[in-house]
Amino acid sequence: MGEEFPNEYSVSEPMSPGICAKHFAEIMNRKGFNLDFSLKSLEIEIDKVLECYSEIKVHDMEILEAWLTAYIGESLLICFGGRWIGNFYGPLCKTGVNFYTSYMIINDFRFNPNHFISYYQNNGKKSEGTFYDYLYTRNESIGIFRDFLGGGLIKKINNSIQ
Repeated sequence: MGEEFPNEYSVSEPMSPGICAKHFAEIMNRKGFNLDFSLKSLEIEIDKVLECYSEIKVHDMEILEAWLTAYIGESLLICFGGRWIGNFYGPLCKTGVNFYTSYMIINDFRFNPNHFISYYQNNGKKSEGTFYDYLYTRNESIGIFRDFLGGGLIKKINNSIQ
């Protein structure tokens, strides 16, 4: 693991999370990942990306967090509908992704896709579990979101459908 992180940036800030996600997917697909904005890519590929880049520098970690936030968010919007609220600040923003300035509403559920990535990068896989766990079984995790998700993100999204 510990592959060097690609430093390819797009346009300016604030930017569209859709543009950021598409750019990130193109970069990562050239590197052999399969980021196609599907639920399957969230289930499988996010953990592969996190594992591959688990030992990158702090600055690169912040860039990865911004890109993954955009990709995860856009994938969830494609799968479940919803919308972004606020300004999304991507990899060029010196302050990084901020859940106060940008979040998502899916059905009636307010969510920020960077939560898991941020905690995973700071606490590690052993503490936070895999992204697959986060999607489906978070109540069995010892991580920070155990009670918040109560059975995983997908269940929380589906339970908020009116």
